[in-house]
Amino acid sequence: MSGTQPGGPKAYKQELKRDLSLWENTSLVVSATTPATGAFIIAPVLFGLNGTGAALTFCIAAVLGLSLAYCWAELGAAYPIAGGDYTFIARILGRAPGFVSMFITGPVQAVLIPAVVALGMAEYLRVVVDVDANVLGAVIIIGGAVIALFGVRLNAIAVTVLLVVEILAVVLVAVAGFIKVQRPVTTLLHPEVIDAHGIASPLTLSALIAGIAVGSFAYNGFQGALIFSEETVSARRNVARAVFIALGVAVACEVFPVAAATLAAPSLAELSNSANPWQYVLTAIGGDTFNTVISLGIAVAVLNAVIALMPYYARILYSTGRDMAWPEPISRALRGVHPKYGTPWLATILVGIGGAVMILCSDVATLTTWTGALLAVEFILVAASALVSRLRTPGLDRPYRMPLWPLWPIVAIVMSIAVLSQQVRADLIVAGASVLLALAYYVLYLRPRGETHFLMLAPPDEEHRELTAGMA
Repeated sequence: MSGTQPGGPKAYKQELKRDLSLWENTSLVVSATTPATGAFIIAPVLFGLNGTGAALTFCIAAVLGLSLAYCWAELGAAYPIAGGDYTFIARILGRAPGFVSMFITGPVQAVLIPAVVALGMAEYLRVVVDVDANVLGAVIIIGGAVIALFGVRLNAIAVTVLLVVEILAVVLVAVAGFIKVQRPVTTLLHPEVIDAHGIASPLTLSALIAGIAVGSFAYNGFQGALIFSEETVSARRNVARAVFIALGVAVACEVFPVAAATLAAPSLAELSNSANPWQYVLTAIGGDTFNTVISLGIAVAVLNAVIALMPYYARILYSTGRDMAWPEPISRALRGVHPKYGTPWLATILVGIGGAVMILCSDVATLTTWTGALLAVEFILVAASALVSRLRTPGLDRPYRMPLWPLWPIVAIVMSIAVLSQQVRADLIVAGASVLLALAYYVLYLRPRGETHFLMLAPPDEEHRELTAGMA
């Protein structure tokens, strides 16, 4: 628990159980990145939006991902704290931007992203069992939360086993698609959007940029290495490694199967306009049995993602309670750690319930585009922190230093602004309302209580390290 009174402790206590190796952290993070989810749940949105440019969109989104990976690797190694982004944004840019980040990555995304993943899994399970996708998705969310209660190492072991199934499904689809290509690879380099009548038109720049937001959502999660910092052995060294490994796996698992589907689909019009383009492609290249087997593999893969996302977001909520971001009764409940399993049990339950409620009243496309706009805002805050940190605290110990600074933060900011500029009005309203609500709460509640609430202490591994320099 953090100190909440002036003169209190200057570092967090080590309350979470620190027993994750680099590879266990990476397994959790890769699973939270959900490679199969990006390929099989997010990509269908891009097939409809960007047509044959879906794979190209994923490649460009990977550049944004790489630029942010450099930022996360440097800042995560310098600030190995369980809350993730907001913990370094608040220390570098100030508490107000930090709370905006906390609100976006905590309560908002903790409800939205697991719901997207679970609802997508339900769609594939319907190939075998004809049930209501929303109800099934809610059950999946609750099940993932229950598993997450029993310790992060158990989670890591479970997701490692399921991750093998996930990557195997991705590889099988990519190989089968490339074996049965229907058109040349140059199709991917000259992107077109095809309507339901088979009429093709060139992919516009605005549509491509809008698609990058969706593609970046597919990669989202590799920064989760930071979330598990307080449970990772040698976190300052291993966090940066886990970030890059997870991003590399995610990019490969998105680009290759999407490219294979684009080249192997008998009809591009059907691929772009089908309610479930993957079932169309899988049936076309391998028959009904292949479609069923891969759909089950995808469902298992997405279950893996749900299991990984539960502790991911629970630790953000746990950290907000430890930092006293909410009234005392709420903060005390969120920072509660189970005495036996060493997990933030109530925060985990809240993530499960919130995701289940959201999934019962939403659809994948709406949740995906909302999240894409929110992520762009978060990316700007992360990249700005990487710029300001070097300028404001040049002497800060940085176990990992990004090459070519300030190139990567600038690339991330420019691309994120471009993505925001192409979002539809409804998505911008959601993102803007989230920012305004967070700022209003900070100004009206947190700032007047600055001596006792939303405190930024040192990581639990170095009690004498001073990390509050430059905090507003």
